[in-house]
Amino acid sequence: MSAFEFRAPGKLFVAGEYGVVHPGNPAVLIAVDRAVTARALPVRRAFGVRVASELWSEERDYAPAHEGEAAQSREPVFLALDVLEEYLGTLPVLDLHLSSTLEESDGRKYGFGSSGAVVVATIGAVLRALKKDFSPLELFKLSALAVLKGNVRASCADVATSVLGGWIFYRSFDREAVRDLCAHHGVKAALAAPWPGLTLEALDVPANLDVVIGWSGAPASTRSLVAHVDEAAREGLVDLEVFSRENAAHVDRFASELRAGEASAAMVTLNAVLSQLRALDKAAGGTQPLGIETPELRAMTEIANAHGAAAKLSGAGGGDCVIALASSAGVAEAVRKAWRAAGKIALDVGVQASEFAHHEEDTTGKRRSAHE
Repeated sequence: MSAFEFRAPGKLFVAGEYGVVHPGNPAVLIAVDRAVTARALPVRRAFGVRVASELWSEERDYAPAHEGEAAQSREPVFLALDVLEEYLGTLPVLDLHLSSTLEESDGRKYGFGSSGAVVVATIGAVLRALKKDFSPLELFKLSALAVLKGNVRASCADVATSVLGGWIFYRSFDREAVRDLCAHHGVKAALAAPWPGLTLEALDVPANLDVVIGWSGAPASTRSLVAHVDEAAREGLVDLEVFSRENAAHVDRFASELRAGEASAAMVTLNAVLSQLRALDKAAGGTQPLGIETPELRAMTEIANAHGAAAKLSGAGGGDCVIALASSAGVAEAVRKAWRAAGKIALDVGVQASEFAHHEEDTTGKRRSAHE
């Protein structure tokens, strides 16, 4: 028997990383050409799904979560299978193999995500093994339900990116309402119902817009920084409602400029997004900046700016990547050379559509977006 594959790319935020955690707020992201790949192989066995992963030293047999087991402690692949089992009624008998290029063999992580991509790849591969047709919206919803089992605060922007690939515009949904719907009426009802606030859109960006990605040399401290920002809000140091509203206006304008092919205007707006993040960093820290933008991230941003690109940190900050937008291949190469000359790390990573998007192109000749 042949195996059925699904490749789910990792993500990087371009804009909106602190705002999108609030329902209804937008973000723009890119899918990177590093991914999690799931291979589902139907086998002749009495029952069960057997999972092998590069992260584990042994194969593991799937078993439904037992009563009292904390969903937060379950592996993302098993959360995906939990949702699939409820959706399908019975899981098929198969071997599932997971591999990843999201991190280096020496363990270096760049902030491309992992759990969301594992969930999307798992669900996509199993559905393909069953030869079930599914839309981008259906894949997103099933995957988001699995991710929310493990993290109720997840924005699911990474899930959206792994599903659509390329450049995406995402507006976060009311996660509490969706979780309640699923808890009371089940996965199928949640899949069929509209999700308040949700938008998924594959963005067509200007042809001359090039992306350059650099790594700060240190991992991000996402949970710590987000927790500190929340604490600063409770102490009255920052007004997150005002921040979210202003951030949403910036991100909406940025996306509109990209759609219109206005690369120069979009780059100016990206600089405004960075200025807002710097103000949040300063305010949330009280007497000194919180550390959202580290000295290394700032240095890489300023080098990119000096060579004609618009740049900012990607994600929660404290480490990980800088993303630079260049108006030409020449500017992009100048940024790479300048970073390397300054001892910084320019990654050989680009933007890539997801395996799902490739499948859509093969069968319809075009990519699709999904809206509620």
